[in-house]
Amino acid sequence: MQFRKTVLVWLIIGLVMVYFQIIIGGITRLTGSGLSITKWEIVTGTLPPFTEAKWIEEFDKYKATPQYEKINEGMLLGSSIFDGGSFKFIYFWEYFHRLWARSMGFVFLIPFIFFWRMGWLSKVLRRDLGVVVALAGLAAIFGWIMVASGLVNRPWVNAYKLAIHLSIGVSVFSYLLWTTLKYKYREVRFMSELSVSTKWISLILILSGIQLFFGGIMSGMKASLIYPTWPDIGGHVIPPIVFDNAHWSLDSFIQYDRDSFVFAVMHTIHRNLAYLIVVALVVYFIRKGINRDTGMVKYSLFFTLGLVTLQIVLGIITVLQSKGAVPVLWGVLHQGMAVLFFGSLLLHYFIVKHARNLNSSI
Repeated sequence: MQFRKTVLVWLIIGLVMVYFQIIIGGITRLTGSGLSITKWEIVTGTLPPFTEAKWIEEFDKYKATPQYEKINEGMLLGSSIFDGGSFKFIYFWEYFHRLWARSMGFVFLIPFIFFWRMGWLSKVLRRDLGVVVALAGLAAIFGWIMVASGLVNRPWVNAYKLAIHLSIGVSVFSYLLWTTLKYKYREVRFMSELSVSTKWISLILILSGIQLFFGGIMSGMKASLIYPTWPDIGGHVIPPIVFDNAHWSLDSFIQYDRDSFVFAVMHTIHRNLAYLIVVALVVYFIRKGINRDTGMVKYSLFFTLGLVTLQIVLGIITVLQSKGAVPVLWGVLHQGMAVLFFGSLLLHYFIVKHARNLNSSI
């Protein structure tokens, strides 16, 4: 089927929108805005409150939630959405997060119907986009399950559910990126056998996916507030509480806010997994013999190494600045860079897998 630049631009726009949805989600989480809207109204929820009476009605619903009763009691309605710390401020970010998701639906659906009717979408592309839509729907459903977990008893969303929600969101981004690359280089055939390079980068991809999940748990727990130190974790390489067998139970992980045990475990896993990924990338860099590589393979690897360096720096700054509150700017940058780094790994994997044909087609 003939290549259409319009379709490629559409795919790239979708990719950018998914990325910013993850960023907006990070801001929503860090500002404590995720529980400000207590209902999931797909159609009627498209419009925000326009009158003071409607704002008061929404505020009264929020006042009935555990988050208001246990954390934000005394919060003011606020004069505008720019009034930081007010209900209107946190409502805005959750509303914007949901509105952006709805906008992505329209940006996808209308051109999809047009391109399909024009015969511009191949069967393979339609199948891949179907997977993207299914993953996006799953992210939306799990997003509400996540929010609902904070509307009963606990005054915050469940950290594990948030990590799953984030992982699904990154899966949408990753699959759409892969679909876009396949469309851009649709003439390139997949190699029948995986090389050592692709097997090694596959391992790093798996480790990075696991790291993203634990990063989501760290974010959901706001674990950096408990141990805002680096390179040590509260003065230790591994906090002593991790070795206390009395804490190793399912109940400890469920009631993770009861003491510092789970926070210590998550810090230990998240930090050391980051070091492992960096070491794996360096070993891969050395084994691959970068001087023998040319073109896209070489540049994509340097790009990936640059992003992982930035990610480590942002992670350190976020931890060190988490004294009293998680810094929104650094936390969002850290999350956004994590997604870009994972995307760069996927891009490098694609390029390595098709290196011979790609270099000859450029």
